[in-house]
Amino acid sequence: MNEQLWELYQTVCQEEVRPLGEFVERLLAQEWGSYPKADILDLLREIEGQMLSNIQVKAMEGPRFADMADEVSEQTQKEFEALINRVEQAFGTG
Repeated sequence: MNEQLWELYQTVCQEEVRPLGEFVERLLAQEWGSYPKADILDLLREIEGQMLSNIQVKAMEGPRFADMADEVSEQTQKEFEALINRVEQAFGTG
């Protein structure tokens, strides 16, 4: 994974609390320079994996969370699918 891209994500989305979709659009606009499509997609897949893992951990905390886990996981996967499609489209391969 591109460490510089990961650190940029941490700064923008975690510290500055900006939405991931906005971050992706700013990446695609090359606000911080040019990044290869593969690096952006790797980053999105890594973030998605972490989020889905966190949902499963939360589901173990009690029945209320467990009941919501499948729905939240599905919604998360759809959101990442849309972001990945946006990246593909921006690079002319979607």
